[in-house]
Amino acid sequence: MLLSFDGTLLVQILNFIVFWVLLNWLFIAPTRRAIEARQRFVADQYREADAFAAQAKQLHAQADGILNEARQETEATMRQASTRASEETHEIERTAAEEAAATVALAQAKVASERAEAVSKQGPFVAELAQTMASRALSADAAA
Repeated sequence: MLLSFDGTLLVQILNFIVFWVLLNWLFIAPTRRAIEARQRFVADQYREADAFAAQAKQLHAQADGILNEARQETEATMRQASTRASEETHEIERTAAEEAAATVALAQAKVASERAEAVSKQGPFVAELAQTMASRALSADAAA
């Protein structure tokens, strides 16, 4: 018979139990603790990465909001500047038109005054010329 139940079987069972306890205490338990610690570390890293991703998403949304607000402010400023420039352009055009009208009126007044002066100076000359022409005509008629 190959198997016999004697004292060596009990020693082998006891030897196996001692070996199992020592193996568990020296190798399996520390390895299990290291694996569990590593799993906790990896899980913490994933949680931290998720938190950072959420924070990045929030900051990205905040940055988009700030950019949109800046764009709106820029557009409003540009509209205001355009309106002011248009108003200033109209004011400059109005002022230039008024100045041009004043210059034209002044020139017309000067021309009118010079014309009146020329006409007033021309009066005695025309009278003298008419008198000279009449006297020549009369002297030419008398001589003929």
